[in-house]
Amino acid sequence: MPSGLNFMTQKKATASTRPRKVVSAKKLEETDELSTIRQPVVAESNGKFQLRPSTSKLELLDEGGNTDHRFRQFLYDFSVLATQLETARAYLAAHVGVTSPQYNILMIIARNQGEEGVSVSDVARYLHVTGAFITAEVRKLENIGLVEKRPNPNDARSTLLRLSPEGETRIRDVEPERLFVNDNLFQNLSGKDFQHLSATLSSLLDDFANTNQMLQMRQERNKRAQASRNRKVG
Repeated sequence: MPSGLNFMTQKKATASTRPRKVVSAKKLEETDELSTIRQPVVAESNGKFQLRPSTSKLELLDEGGNTDHRFRQFLYDFSVLATQLETARAYLAAHVGVTSPQYNILMIIARNQGEEGVSVSDVARYLHVTGAFITAEVRKLENIGLVEKRPNPNDARSTLLRLSPEGETRIRDVEPERLFVNDNLFQNLSGKDFQHLSATLSSLLDDFANTNQMLQMRQERNKRAQASRNRKVG
C-alpha cells in the first residue's frame, strides 16, 4: 500500500517516487548475519522472565537503553494505522467497484495520465510494486472498461495507460467521499507535521523493502535446512 491516500503529479513528485536503492544479495546476507549476532544487553532480573528489547538501536530504546516501551507502542500504533488506512481505502474502492490495489492504480493514472497517458513502469514506481503486478491488474481494469491502453509512440516496448470515459466518471463520482475520508483521517495533522511525516515515511521505504527481502532469504534458507534434516532422518 502506498504511503498516504493522496498522490502528487509527476511534475511535483515527492521523495517517495525516487528510484529505489537496490541492495545486492551479498550485502543483504552480510546485514542479516550482523543483525543475528547484535543482541541488546539486558540486566539480570533475579530469575524472573524479562523480555529483551525488540531492537538493538540505542536511538530507538528508552532512556538507559534497557527497555523499548515507546518503540513497541510505536509499532503497535503503526500497525493499527496501516489497518485503518486500508479500511478507508477499501471503502473508497468499493464506491468505484474495484479492489483496493486497483483503486490505487486508477488514482495514479488519473493524476498522471495527462494528454498522452502514463506508462506501466511509472505507475509501478509510484506504488512501489512490480511492473508485472500492474500489468495483471490493468488487464482486469481494461476488461471491465475502466482503463484504456495504447502503444507508447516514443518507446515501442512501453504501453501508455489512460482512464476510459467510464473510469473518469467513476473517479469523479467518488471525489466527495475521498475528501471526506482524507479530511477526517488527517484532521489533526499540521502542515509542518505532514511534511516531516511524509519525508520520514519515504525514508523508510527502502529499509522496509530490503528487510522483507532478507526475510524471504531467511525463509528459503530455513526451508532448505529443514529439507536437508528431513533427508538425513529419512
